[in-house]
Amino acid sequence: MAYKKDMKAARTFALFALLAMLFCAASASAEETPVPTPPGKDIQWSSPEEGLDMAILSFTREKTDEFSRRLLIRVLRFDTSRFDFQLFSSRWEEGPVPSLREWAENKRLVAAVNACMYHKDGETSTGYMRSGEQVNNGRIVSRYGAFFVAGPRVPGLPRAAVLDREKDDWQTLLPLYDTVVQNFRLMGQNGTQVWPEHGPEHAIAAIAEDMNGRILFLFCSAPASVHDFVCALNAHKNLNLNSAMYVEGGSEASLLLRLNGNANLWNGMSPASYMLSSRGLDIPLPNILGVVKR
Repeated sequence: MAYKKDMKAARTFALFALLAMLFCAASASAEETPVPTPPGKDIQWSSPEEGLDMAILSFTREKTDEFSRRLLIRVLRFDTSRFDFQLFSSRWEEGPVPSLREWAENKRLVAAVNACMYHKDGETSTGYMRSGEQVNNGRIVSRYGAFFVAGPRVPGLPRAAVLDREKDDWQTLLPLYDTVVQNFRLMGQNGTQVWPEHGPEHAIAAIAEDMNGRILFLFCSAPASVHDFVCALNAHKNLNLNSAMYVEGGSEASLLLRLNGNANLWNGMSPASYMLSSRGLDIPLPNILGVVKR
């Protein structure tokens, strides 16, 4: 019995060590690596560029299985007065579907994340998606409760926002923006939990807006249920989130930060082994949201 306990403890330690190693290795070329912030503490932000803040949030969810599950959520926060958001789709480009790294290099992006989930054809967004007059999917999906919008067509509107179908006048606002992407609402008003507790576990990429109008890219590479992901965000109240949208899960979930020509890429891990997917780091992604300096 003691041997089994020792093996479980060793396995738990090895998994945490592997997770930490992957986070550090992925960000080794970054100028600053944030220290993970536990719930209830002031978030330890680093600011490699003016208007760009970075942090890692930690959260431990007690499980009924052999070990507790610690989640690490990487956060990139953008001041919209200094950064713009651009939507790209391989449907609007020539050639094969690029990886996130290739998108970032070709478009000279500061950062990039998945724009949305997509259908089996490998290009079509599962929800409404357009950039200017270019439309990837023109159908509003009734069960998707959030929209990311950017590039206002009239003065006075926020430069970017995450709209909640239950509280925002989205039907009026969508035509007033050049960029629109639709997906699942991550949480209800005031952080209300809207996801089942025992849902599937996988890597998660998301986009959020805080109370100051800043846009956040959120990424958890280790397998987690969306319920636990939301619990982790709610445990860090000083994120001051206003609204949030799920964008992708599994091995396709990705986040990239490109500083001084050095790209830092994070991908989802396999639930079975906490290892990177056999598809590798540079997975082709047909639809991505990129960040550029204004």
